[in-house]
Amino acid sequence: MSSLHKFFVPKEQIINKRLTLTGSDVSHIRTVLRLKAGDSIQVISDSDKWLTVKLVEVKAKEVHGEVIASETINLESPLAIHLGQALTKANKFDMTLRKSVELGVRSVTPLTTERCVVKIHRTEMEKKIGRWKKIALESSKQCGRSQVPIVAENIQTLENFCRKNECQDLKLVFWEMEDTKILKDIDLDVEPRSVAVLIGPEGGFSQAEIETVREFGFQTVSLGPRILRAETAPVVALALLQSRWGDL
Repeated sequence: MSSLHKFFVPKEQIINKRLTLTGSDVSHIRTVLRLKAGDSIQVISDSDKWLTVKLVEVKAKEVHGEVIASETINLESPLAIHLGQALTKANKFDMTLRKSVELGVRSVTPLTTERCVVKIHRTEMEKKIGRWKKIALESSKQCGRSQVPIVAENIQTLENFCRKNECQDLKLVFWEMEDTKILKDIDLDVEPRSVAVLIGPEGGFSQAEIETVREFGFQTVSLGPRILRAETAPVVALALLQSRWGDL
């Protein structure tokens, strides 16, 4: 993979192999990377190809470039993991999001649960979601993803997440009170191509919540004999899933 700086660009900004960049990307190119006309960047736009773009004009509010080459890529995991992560304290959710992107997650949904300490008011939600989308974008650039994972537009309940993911091939809830079943105990006739994963907050899921998600077909799974921190559990769970059915 090329070491050129990477950008995700809406397809509407590429017409007849001509690229126009606007917004924060312009400032990043001009003032942070200090690129000039003649330099090259890589761009992906709703496809499986990285486009090599030669900058033609670097202006104060727009950057213009020309597509000079394309390369077919396949960096996404064959396993589509949809993570439902309960809100966690301080910047732990930000950390979870970054690591989840690196581990190939396809979507992340922030959840409010019975034992969540964090409460986000409706007036703060738009700002939080915007921040998380930006983190997903930046992390995708950093680790060389060819797709930016979807961050849900709002904080959801367990029931909402379960309903929206009823169609996934496999549905798992990693729960510290499960003491018999681990991931390798799950025996499937057909290898799953999609999985919905639930991870709780610092205090874990309540027994009532576990009973609720089981009604939606979620299986409880252990992450081992030791109790993992809220920010550690999703990283371990995703790595195990990618190792068994994904691309690790």
